Amino acid sequence: MKLKRDNPYLIVLEGIDGSGKTTMAKRLKEYLVNSEYDVILLREPSDSEYGKKIREIAENKSNIPIEEELNYFIMDRKWNVENNILPNLAQNKVIILDRYFFSTACYQGARGLDMEEILKINREFAPEPDYVFIIDVDVKTALSRINKNREKTVKLFEKGDFLKKVRKNYLKLKGKNIYIINGNDKIDNILKNIVRLL
Repeated sequence: MKLKRDNPYLIVLEGIDGSGKTTMAKRLKEYLVNSEYDVILLREPSDSEYGKKIREIAENKSNIPIEEELNYFIMDRKWNVENNILPNLAQNKVIILDRYFFSTACYQGARGLDMEEILKINREFAPEPDYVFIIDVDVKTALSRINKNREKTVKLFEKGDFLKKVRKNYLKLKGKNIYIINGNDKIDNILKNIVRLL
């Protein structure tokens, strides 16, 4: 791998609900820890008061203005950057982050907000990742996984037509640090592809 030990890295895993990104984040952490890297796994929304509010809104299917919801995401991310991301980078850790500002742009963009503007707002305070791996699966596969693996009622964000818009937004993202990974492959093969790129 190109990753140097004792160097800070920010690695982000992204994808629509049901893509397998959370499973892959855990597998990648396990792999890097076994390879003697100092790794921390974080997620967004975080455990801040704003992150808890976001999860509460999703679980209760609360109807609040989309701009208000976006503000919760931004405030939660500012908290996460200040309290988790920057301190751990300062300690030369490898951070694996399950969702980041790309999720906010793609999901809120699918609800009608300006995707590029959301990216711009976040980049004013949030550090750019070294690697962004978008685990890409078709929506039919994603919904099948959600219905199989989750007991809770499918959330607003997990409905087919909406996820198609979100996936389309993810595939629009461009950058030298952004990689599209085939999420329909076997878990071991997905991990191998990510490690190869690292």
